[in-house]
Amino acid sequence: MGSPLVIDVGPLLAAGRPISLDERVELPPFGPYTFPHPAHVRLELRRVERGLQIDGSLEVDVAGACDRCLEDVAVPMTVEVEERFDPPSGSSDPFGENNVLDGTSLDVSDLTRQLATSALPYSLTCSASCRGLCANCGRSKNTGGGCTCPAPMTEGDHGESQVENSALEDA
Repeated sequence: MGSPLVIDVGPLLAAGRPISLDERVELPPFGPYTFPHPAHVRLELRRVERGLQIDGSLEVDVAGACDRCLEDVAVPMTVEVEERFDPPSGSSDPFGENNVLDGTSLDVSDLTRQLATSALPYSLTCSASCRGLCANCGRSKNTGGGCTCPAPMTEGDHGESQVENSALEDA
């Protein structure tokens, strides 16, 4: 992974001049998910009262196995950013120490990582119509060369054929 992107927000806090960022930030894997390309981060940083307001967005592809059919899938994800950091009262250090803002050093890489991982979907699927895996043979039900098992019976079907059912209805 590339080096972390850390910027000094001291001049922003002192003079109040906004900072615009348009950067690419590499993200490490998170559990079963990977990020095959760097996140595109667009942020506007500005001073509000004595604090720091961060607005913008990040766009990143999240990749992993489909939760239904286990095929590899990459899905684009956009995260809207609206964060505010206020200095603690009575401290000589404007923002103290936390994992994103240490004094006047903003770790954009860590902020991006936190925002992306907190927005990950609960379930990653290749498509809304993914049919998953066959419970009998374990093959994907999405492809023509996959599962060839007969369709399972429905609750109303008790093994009678349609011919038998229609003959009973006619009687």
